[in-house]
Amino acid sequence: MIDNFDDSSFNLLISEIEKGFISHAYLIDENNNSLAFDMVISLVKKIFCLDSSEEKKDIICKRIDDNNYPELKIIEPDGMLIKKQQIIDLQQEFSMEAVEGSRRIYIIRDCEKMRPETANSMLKFLEEPENNVIAFLMTNNINSVLETIISRCQIIKLNGNNDLKNDEFDLLALEFIDNVEKKGGKSIVDNEKLLIDIINSKDREKLIAFIDKLIDMYYSIMKLIDEGGNCNILYYDNLVKYVKNNDISKIINKINCLVECKDSIKYNVNINLLIDKLILSIGG
Repeated sequence: MIDNFDDSSFNLLISEIEKGFISHAYLIDENNNSLAFDMVISLVKKIFCLDSSEEKKDIICKRIDDNNYPELKIIEPDGMLIKKQQIIDLQQEFSMEAVEGSRRIYIIRDCEKMRPETANSMLKFLEEPENNVIAFLMTNNINSVLETIISRCQIIKLNGNNDLKNDEFDLLALEFIDNVEKKGGKSIVDNEKLLIDIINSKDREKLIAFIDKLIDMYYSIMKLIDEGGNCNILYYDNLVKYVKNNDISKIINKINCLVECKDSIKYNVNINLLIDKLILSIGG
C-alpha cells in the first residue's frame, strides 16, 4: 500500500513521478521530519509500481515492507560512518541487470556521514548512472554533504514537523555545545536553563529533534578535524574553535553518548536526570 502524507514537496514529487518525470538522483533534506524515511519508501513504491496491475502493486509493496525486494538496496552508516566498501559493494551489485522489473533503486540514509574519499567514490556513480538506476540520498544536515554530490541531485526539502524552527534549534544547539566545551560537566545549570521549555513541557519529540541537531553539529566538528579545518560547513566560525580540544575518538564518544541519550528519551525516563547524565558524559 502506498501511503499519503501531508507534505507539499512529497506530493509534488509524487505528481511528477506519476507523469513519468523521474530524476536519476534525489537528495532528500529531511528537515527533522520524523516521517522522512516512510515518505521515501512510498516514493520508491510508486516508482516500482508504475504500469503494474493492482495485484502486482500489492505484492511489490509487501515485499518492500518486508525488505525482500531485490531491486531495492538500503545503505545506513556502519557504526558512525558510511564506509567506502559499502559504496563499492553497491556499485558492483548495481552494475548487474535487474532480476525483476526494469528499475533499480538505492537509498543512502544519513548521507552526510560519508568521509570525503567515500563521497568521492559516489560521484562517478551519480555522474554516469547505469540505465534505470535511481538514487535517494537522505540527510538531516545538507550543509555537510559534499557540494559536488548536491550539484548532481534534485533536492527535495520536506516540511518540518517540529514546533521549534530549525534556526531556533541551531542557536540552542550552538549555545549548548559552547557551554559543554568550555565548562564541561559544570555546565549542567546553564544548559538546564537553556532547555527549560523543552524539559518542563516533557516534549520528547522536540527533545529528540534537538539531540539530532547536536549530533549533526558534532559530525561537523569531526569533519573539521578530519580535514584540518579546510572544509565548508554551516556555522564554521562557531564550531572550528572546538577542534583544538578534541580528536576524532573524542568526538565519536560524544556522538555515541548523544545517540544513547536519544534512544533513552523514547522510554519513560526522567528527562532532567537524563540531560544531566548527558552533560556529564560529553563534558567529562
